[in-house]
Amino acid sequence: MWDRFSSAEMERRYGLARGLMEKHGLAALVVFGNSGVSRANMANPFWLSNHLDLHHCYLVVPFDAGEETALYTGLTNHVPNAREVSDVPIVEWGGYDPAAAVAGRLRELGVTSGRAGLVGVNATFSMGMPYLHHARLGDELPELELVDVTLPYARLRLTKSEEEVEWLRNAAELTDRAIVALAEGARPGMSDVELVALAEAAYRPEGGMPRIMFLRSMAMDDPNGCLPAQNPSHRRIAQGDVIITEFSASYWGYTGQIQRPIFVDAEPTPDWQRLFDVALEAYERIMEVLRSGATEADAIRAGSVIGEDGYAIYDDLVHGYGVDIMPPIVDRSCVQWWPWDDANPAPEGRTFEAGMAVVVQPNPVTPDERMGLQLGQLAVVRAWGAETLHAVPFEPLVAAA
Repeated sequence: MWDRFSSAEMERRYGLARGLMEKHGLAALVVFGNSGVSRANMANPFWLSNHLDLHHCYLVVPFDAGEETALYTGLTNHVPNAREVSDVPIVEWGGYDPAAAVAGRLRELGVTSGRAGLVGVNATFSMGMPYLHHARLGDELPELELVDVTLPYARLRLTKSEEEVEWLRNAAELTDRAIVALAEGARPGMSDVELVALAEAAYRPEGGMPRIMFLRSMAMDDPNGCLPAQNPSHRRIAQGDVIITEFSASYWGYTGQIQRPIFVDAEPTPDWQRLFDVALEAYERIMEVLRSGATEADAIRAGSVIGEDGYAIYDDLVHGYGVDIMPPIVDRSCVQWWPWDDANPAPEGRTFEAGMAVVVQPNPVTPDERMGLQLGQLAVVRAWGAETLHAVPFEPLVAAA
């Protein structure tokens, strides 16, 4: 009835989590998540529970595999469904004082002194559990040392298993449906809000869940923004417009991502075609170097064509993905090394590993930031190169009237 990973996959994950506990001398993990970014902030507890809470939740994982893991949901009426979607043995409401419920479970496990690990929302953005919950947990168990292990826990999720890759492939297919529906169905007179509804309707009947549907429409000859808008406007499109996009649909927590511009009943003007061509060249160059052992500097050098053609970027050039945004992240600061100079190269940065899911998304923007587009999609790093998970062709998409 609900999607689940195999028992072998979940045993692999719990094995990694307990290996982390052993390395850091932890008697238990307390894993927190909330519903932010369309439940992307649930990535850490979801990885071990298969539960996507619509409010917040805590997962208490004992080091002793003979003891039961417990899941505490944010709202009481979410307990029945959580018990259906998750194999966690204990699923209860965390109450209005969830830190006290967590402390109670730790006492039941005999974890009242020594060290327990705290896993927050996202180490990349320094987002942990709520301050008041942390203070309450410390008051309840004053002899227990609380150790933040959000970053090392997230590293357990960096490289994806083949089961995870299949879920990403499903998510990519759902995301492709959204961009194709927009290209085929956008018509002059429709508002940006209606365009988002058109895109989401393409994958919802197939069980897809919304993650992000960012878009901005504007006249090609009068551009007013270099990035898709996170909040769609009521502007109505017209012949000669361009729609710039960043779409992600989810397959039960695992997410695709695609970026394509769509031109409304017109071919791209020379300025927009040049932007498109530069973005495509940067994408192809980055994909050529992206393999196990490549570095962030390799991606920066490959994307230097953007700077060589007089553009900058605004969004990340490359970032890890799959459930939430993860390293490696090559952000807009990379422009300082463009055009590339072998005498002053970018630092190597992180190394790409086989199994990492990454979004390659060149997004050239003009110096005045009035014009730009994103062109990219999700891929999986392999030893031999990068395997794209999307199927929409890299060509200007034209929505005919």
